[in-house]
Amino acid sequence: MKRIALILAKLFAVCAALGLCIVLYLFSVGYFDPQPTIGYLHSPKELPYVDLDALEDRFAENGVRFLLGDESADYEPAARELIDQGAQVLIVSEDEDILDPALLRLARRHNVPLVVAGRSPQLQEMEDYDKLWYVGSNPALGGELLGEEMAMGFRSGAIADANGDLLLQYSLYLSDIGPYHQALSYYALQECEHYGVYSNLLEYLDENDDPLPFTAEALAGQQKPELLLCTTAGDARFLYDLAGQLGWLEGDAPVRIAAVAENSKLAQALVDDGIAMAATYYDIDQITQVAGQLALNALDSQFAGQGLELQPDETGRFFIPFGLVTTLETE
Repeated sequence: MKRIALILAKLFAVCAALGLCIVLYLFSVGYFDPQPTIGYLHSPKELPYVDLDALEDRFAENGVRFLLGDESADYEPAARELIDQGAQVLIVSEDEDILDPALLRLARRHNVPLVVAGRSPQLQEMEDYDKLWYVGSNPALGGELLGEEMAMGFRSGAIADANGDLLLQYSLYLSDIGPYHQALSYYALQECEHYGVYSNLLEYLDENDDPLPFTAEALAGQQKPELLLCTTAGDARFLYDLAGQLGWLEGDAPVRIAAVAENSKLAQALVDDGIAMAATYYDIDQITQVAGQLALNALDSQFAGQGLELQPDETGRFFIPFGLVTTLETE
């Protein structure tokens, strides 16, 4: 009987030791660690700077939980809630050129990396926090790409020089007059001039020198521009409908439209539907891919650019080129 008890005791000890070894191994490989989690903060305007569905799929493939912040809350309380839920990295969609200082303080306090998409943070902000990364597009580059197409279109005759003055007579329509959209249009015109095509802005004013509204009634009888320039796909379609009402699409010198679109599908549709002669676009697919990789790398405490073909600038910003859809190659 004693012998059986001894054998059972030894067997129990062996099983306990084996179980302890298994538990220690599982601890060593992080089996009992919380599930890796990445959070997302919406911008106040809720603009589509990244594809959330694509991010969720990418993170799920890597065993990472993806949490969305409270859309109605400011950045700091929404971020605090995500961190309380286990978020170790935050992707932030930003409408403004300055990050919420409270969000930065919270990220520093909890040592949480931030991957910002949309508008780029200030240089000082990038330098002050070594776990702050940016991925997006420089509006200057998007404007320059469109400006080159405008210049080539004018020089080739695709944009008619209706009055023969060798100046591109254009009208600018911006439903959003924020700095991002102003930069797109400014650099488009600057690049156009770089290629030797100078322009003249047609300003439609009333008797008090106040701008006329962009309606068919208000602009009836005004000089027809040779080009309409805008920076959203919605504005391009609005201008096309307006030009049709005014008769600006008829005759041997129809007005042309150059636009910036929010993504490749909208840009392609503008050209395919005959709305725009050329459209540059914010490459949301590429930006989403890079933002996702940056977040995954930060989650593993790796260099953020690990596994990416492109390199950041000296401040940690990854700039993605704009894309272009144009009709000029076939005209």
